[in-house]
Amino acid sequence: MLPEPGLLVLLIEDEPDALTLVNYALAKWSDAPVAVEWAGDLRTGLQRMAERNYHAVLLDLNLPDSGGFETFAKVREKATDTAVIVLTGQEDEALALQTVRAGADDFLMKSDIRDRVLSRRIRYAVERNRLKRRQAENPAKNGKIFTFLGAKGGSGTSTLVVNVAAALAMAGKSAIAIELMPEFSSFTGLLGCSSRWDISTLLGGAPGTISRDAVASCLEDVGSGFRALCGPRRAEDYRPVSPDEARSLLTLARTLADYTVVDMPSIFAPSIREVVHQSALTTLVVELSPMGLRGASAKMPALQALAARPGAVSAILIDKTPCSESLTPAEFSTRLGCGILGVVSPAGDLHAGAEPGALTVLRRPDAPCSKSIQEIARRLSLGAVPSMAA
Repeated sequence: MLPEPGLLVLLIEDEPDALTLVNYALAKWSDAPVAVEWAGDLRTGLQRMAERNYHAVLLDLNLPDSGGFETFAKVREKATDTAVIVLTGQEDEALALQTVRAGADDFLMKSDIRDRVLSRRIRYAVERNRLKRRQAENPAKNGKIFTFLGAKGGSGTSTLVVNVAAALAMAGKSAIAIELMPEFSSFTGLLGCSSRWDISTLLGGAPGTISRDAVASCLEDVGSGFRALCGPRRAEDYRPVSPDEARSLLTLARTLADYTVVDMPSIFAPSIREVVHQSALTTLVVELSPMGLRGASAKMPALQALAARPGAVSAILIDKTPCSESLTPAEFSTRLGCGILGVVSPAGDLHAGAEPGALTVLRRPDAPCSKSIQEIARRLSLGAVPSMAA
């Protein structure tokens, strides 16, 4: 029996030298004991797994008696309570991503075995697997989806989304924020995310291959019932999210939390119709200024046509720089023809001095802007979208 927090790992790899390399890397870089056993083919590996309980399996997909995805499928079938880390070369990254969508806990380039990341990645995969099993023990939810998109660039939609999701979680519910972006992630900096998994990990294959476990694995645990799915972090992963992918992702996300808050990039995104149809409420984030009103007035009719039902679209007003020429919230409501979910004021407090991972609504819950966001979260949880026009 290994002392806590020691780990027992099975390496299934046909090259015996790999065991030496793995043991060397773990002995050099690991702060806690990790014992590694070796199997040179799939048959031996499966036999070892039947005899002992391992914390993790390091798996080469190409073995003397099995190859490709089938190797992973056979191991995953037997290793239901064990973290599985796929070992791959650069040329097999697409196959490795396929295994992640199907339930692998991580994949590791063989070139990284020599690095200090090996021990950290093993422990991270073990923790990811533990969280997945805990999630599987919880009954599936039927949560609500709320979508936010900016009337124009720079309106602060991403910052608002993560703070609203955190405020929903503060009220004792579970919340997921999803950055449905085709381009570089803002969530990563706002939340100080450490995981290497993001939305691009889930996409790229057939939508039906995205599993509930895979979505849960890619969520960054921010704490207190709030998790986030970040947008892409690498330029090579930038790509639009298709309607089918959005449908599959949101259908699964709503089973994992009471509330899913979506950061939508644009009304012109290919998936916008699907996202709006799945959302209980779609909200346009508008700067409280004449320029903000012009941008919102151009987009609101198309957004309301997509929703095609009364009360399905609202606006949030961001009071960045109060000035004498600004219209009142009631005037915005009348001009846009929708209810006003709330006004974030002074919105400058939402951005100023924020450290990565330190959301304003969590760091300074008594600040005026935090109180505004908490009230928005309260209205969302109640399903109330009061108009401020009256």
